[in-house]
Amino acid sequence: MLQRLLPLARTHARWRPRTDAPSEDAVRVRWLGTAGHVVQTATTTVLLDPFLTRPGIRRMIARPLRSTPDAWARWVPEKVDAVCCGHSHYDHLLDAPGIALRTGATLIGSGTTIQFARAEGVPESQLEEVPPEGRVVRIGDVEVRFVPSLHGRIALGRVPFPGEVKQPPRLPARAWHYRMGGAFGVHLTTPFGRLYHNGSADLVDAELEGLKAETLLVGLAGRFATRDYLKRLVEALEPELLVPTHHDAFFGPLEAGLRHLPGIDLSGFVSEAHVLAPRAAFVAPTYGDVLHVPRDARAAAFSEWRS
Repeated sequence: MLQRLLPLARTHARWRPRTDAPSEDAVRVRWLGTAGHVVQTATTTVLLDPFLTRPGIRRMIARPLRSTPDAWARWVPEKVDAVCCGHSHYDHLLDAPGIALRTGATLIGSGTTIQFARAEGVPESQLEEVPPEGRVVRIGDVEVRFVPSLHGRIALGRVPFPGEVKQPPRLPARAWHYRMGGAFGVHLTTPFGRLYHNGSADLVDAELEGLKAETLLVGLAGRFATRDYLKRLVEALEPELLVPTHHDAFFGPLEAGLRHLPGIDLSGFVSEAHVLAPRAAFVAPTYGDVLHVPRDARAAAFSEWRS
């Protein structure tokens, strides 16, 4: 059914990262589909919203959700220092506790994220709760700042499954039990520059004052419901490199290929980006690309990832 409803996406060659030899002096960024990313320096690995189980629509509606390590083991590095969840919907959180358990990584997120992690048995020593006002956590050579934000209004002009979970839930849980739990952007300061991950298509302008980021990982799902969404992000953060995220259909395995969510209009987003940030580079990686982003983010190169 997925193949019939959502055809494979074709990424234009001009949207692919540069093919020059990657620099060693760079932060490496690999898209895991949905809003998920691996961010690596020479010494530190941080995962952002890793979601790789990707149950089909029928399974998601009809059954409780279970993380399936066989689905994500190939894509997750053996060494992970931190797992960050910008909010707690299932397509951002489902796999995070299991990855933390398997790798020993610190899991960082809202109170709702922490309650799900406790229900999965993640030790308290691995949990870092983020209050509504945000938090800064140092992970190796990366400073991770959780920036208070808003969730995009993607369901008939509303945020799906709002609210919090204040006690460890009974697992396995249904999709609608994964309450949003507060939304955060994640600002990463690395030895090779700054990245901002906006995993849901809204923002709080005042919270971005004083923050800059050479690389902007910009969530697209629901962007049309947010006034001047990209304009506000670009004016605040002044990025040199724009990378779309959370624009793919996440109801099948990565191995089945990249398919866009309905109504994404990636071409329109590219046109808008060129107008609003004419000096910035734009790349749209596929699941197999590893971006190597040096201090001049506009010179990003890529290599192929192999498990």
